[in-house]
Amino acid sequence: MKKTILGVFIMMMGLFFVSCGGEKDLKTVVESAQKDGANWTEDEWKDAFKSVMKASKPMLEEAVSFKKEMEGKSEEEQFKIAAEIMEKMEKFTELQKQITDFNAAAEKTEIGKKLIEDDNFQKEAAKELGMEKLMEEM
Repeated sequence: MKKTILGVFIMMMGLFFVSCGGEKDLKTVVESAQKDGANWTEDEWKDAFKSVMKASKPMLEEAVSFKKEMEGKSEEEQFKIAAEIMEKMEKFTELQKQITDFNAAAEKTEIGKKLIEDDNFQKEAAKELGMEKLMEEM
C-alpha cells in the first residue's frame, strides 16, 4: 500500500524530469518549446530540459522529504501524511502544469521524445545541476 500511495503521489507530480541549465524563466521555456520546439536542435532541447529540471528542484526536494517521512509508517499514518502532502504540494500546481505542458511539447518531436527516454542524459543533467543525489532518492 505504501508503494502505491507513493507511486500515485510521484505520478501526480508529473515527474518526467527533464533538465535545464539556463537561467531562463520556466514559462518562457515552455512557451518556446510549444511554439518552436519542432525546429530545435538536440542541444536546444537539452538546454530546455535542464531548465525544467532546475525549476523542479524545490518540488523534488519536498517530494523526497515526504517520501522519507512516510517510510516505516503504518497505512493509517501514511494516509494522514499523504493528505498533508497534497495540501503542501498545492503551491507547486503551476510548476506541475508547466512541466506537463513542456513534456507534451517534447513528446511531439523526435528529439524531445528521445531525450525523455534517455536515462543517461537525465543522469548527466542531474549531475551537472547538482541534483544527482536528489534524483537517486526519488
